[in-house]
Amino acid sequence: MRKLLVSLTALGNVYAVSDAYADQTLVATRNVSIKASLDIGGDAFFLPNTNFGTGSYRERRTGGYALIKDTTYAELYGKPILAGQWKTPWGFSVFGLASAVGSTTLGDGDAESISQTTRTPRAVTLEEANLGIDLPFSKERKLIIEGGRQKFQIDDGFLMGKGAYSSGDRGAWWYAPRFAFSGPGVIKYQGKKLRADVFMLENNTNNKQTRNNDRPETKFEGFDVTWFRSKPGGDGGSVYEDRAAYVTLTYFHVRKANIGSAYDYANRGDRQGMNVTQLSWGGTFVPVRALGISKNFTLYGTFVSEQNSHAGNGYKGVSAYATYIEPGYTFTTLPWKPHVFYRYTRFSGGKNPQSRTKHNYDTYFLYDGRRYTYGGYWPGEITGMYLAPLSNMEIHQVDLTGVPSVHLLRRGDELKLGLHFYDLSCLYPSGSGLASNVGSHISDELDFSAEYTFDANTSGAITGGAAFAGPAGKAMARAGVPGGMAVPPVHKTAGVLELYFYRHF
Repeated sequence: MRKLLVSLTALGNVYAVSDAYADQTLVATRNVSIKASLDIGGDAFFLPNTNFGTGSYRERRTGGYALIKDTTYAELYGKPILAGQWKTPWGFSVFGLASAVGSTTLGDGDAESISQTTRTPRAVTLEEANLGIDLPFSKERKLIIEGGRQKFQIDDGFLMGKGAYSSGDRGAWWYAPRFAFSGPGVIKYQGKKLRADVFMLENNTNNKQTRNNDRPETKFEGFDVTWFRSKPGGDGGSVYEDRAAYVTLTYFHVRKANIGSAYDYANRGDRQGMNVTQLSWGGTFVPVRALGISKNFTLYGTFVSEQNSHAGNGYKGVSAYATYIEPGYTFTTLPWKPHVFYRYTRFSGGKNPQSRTKHNYDTYFLYDGRRYTYGGYWPGEITGMYLAPLSNMEIHQVDLTGVPSVHLLRRGDELKLGLHFYDLSCLYPSGSGLASNVGSHISDELDFSAEYTFDANTSGAITGGAAFAGPAGKAMARAGVPGGMAVPPVHKTAGVLELYFYRHF
């Protein structure tokens, strides 16, 4: 199905930002420094009534499939990192970064209808390998030129953030620790209120290694421009989380993409020649001082347009879009300072499966966990994670989180509790390959999360939830059963219990 999921997961992902506190200095002179560090992470899952009773199917080495009714699996990954910097005598710095990712999946493999990570896969792959120049114009303005394999994200990652896919023989499908794009590279301008990128990149794909589940090879170039206001003491030019408010315009053109038959399905493929435009915004840039909520009210949103008049695979064109709007409020005067938000998300779809214009949205390089660990763009840890594609859908989502005023293991640690509700529906059942007379409702889901942060380098969480199938959800579960296999009885409910940990050394 899909997964641009993230490393540090969140509803599908979690990604704790690595802090330099634990980095080990290997070389330190007046102008040269070389540091080493290591990220490790792991997770474990139990999914009773997987896919509403139809289960998950694992391919046998001898051929055919084995049915797993209640899926149990775990993942591990490690990422060694080597970083260096040279402060030249000419007023600029040269930097470089190299890293690799080793990962594995244990147990039954992920819980998709046909599991992508059965038979204990494991792999070590190159992640980052880049060199760059940091050229300061003043204390508030600088230019960065970075070439090679690198992480690259725009805003919260709704459109741009994941350049590699963890699946198949790579393992770690849910944790998804791989991010890097390949070059040529990116030119970045960072100012006090304006920042911009010009990029020419490609994703890192290997369809053989991912058992024919990878994303299409995609080479693209474009730009993004952001107006922002930094939080007090923050640097919004370089750190997304430091932006109190922002508006970003993004455009990229797909110069070359694999549009072979392996990618000719409802919500992907036909990327070559596509023009993608995004307008995104977020933060407290809409103050309502008269109601006293100028600092506590936030409004995030985006609109993405995908247009292609040179599509392949028998299509005459692509015209698709995605949008979300997310108002939120933090009750700072109440105990636990609860934060609540409502998000409406819509991914376009096609009503007529025979149409020669493709309307189903392509998520491209979606990264799920930039602003929230749980509550990100993957709609739930059950249906949204394993069954429903992020295309031809609308999602109503309500999140409530709070931080109790307790410390479990040390002064300064933090526990965040959350409730996450999702209501998923198809726009057009026929656009998802279902019968046109099937109802559009996919499922309702309620998840509970407890996220613990020991310090900037150590975190973990435990999550449980239940999903309740609608007619479209039951039909999707039946459609996921491999041909030739008997369809098991479909149940109303499915569940999940999961935990993860992350550590930066």
